Amino acid sequence: MGEKYIVATLNTPFHIEIRNILNPQGYIHGGNCDGGVSLLRLVRSYNPDFVVVDMNMQWRELKQTIETIDEEMLCFCILVGDYKNVEITSLIENSMVVSFCYKPLNREMFINSVEMASISFIRLIKLDKKLKEAKEDLHSKKLIERAKYILMEKESISENDAYSIIRKKSMDTRLSMKQVAEDIILSHKISERK
Repeated sequence: MGEKYIVATLNTPFHIEIRNILNPQGYIHGGNCDGGVSLLRLVRSYNPDFVVVDMNMQWRELKQTIETIDEEMLCFCILVGDYKNVEITSLIENSMVVSFCYKPLNREMFINSVEMASISFIRLIKLDKKLKEAKEDLHSKKLIERAKYILMEKESISENDAYSIIRKKSMDTRLSMKQVAEDIILSHKISERK
């Protein structure tokens, strides 16, 4: 395992209970905090794999912190509480990184929740990476298309010839085709201004 975690709680016995459940399983305790601001600071500085949050803390500050962790996908969060209200339900339904466990904690169920949340978070990170790559590919293709159009207009050549020029320049200069396309577009904008 070796996954790092942080515990956010106002309650020392809760912190000890979490450590007693997770540490024997190979998880590494990275620290404690007692509020939303300190939690976010600790997450940003320590880069844990997950945080365990006691829901007995002040909700508004905690909610903002969890939303920030979720938006930036800093780690996954396991909320632990003895109740489930509408705001918590809404947060969980709209979050990509938040799970919930009821108190009192059952050792096996809690470990299972951590493991399942970890698997889901890893999948999410992979999907996010693929999405970013797909967006970058689409952006590159649009730039190359625009550069081809500029070359076709400027040089009165075919689409295939314009593409060949971009590809050859990419190989000759050891720049990506996207970078070559950006240079062509920039040169065209500069020449239009003159």
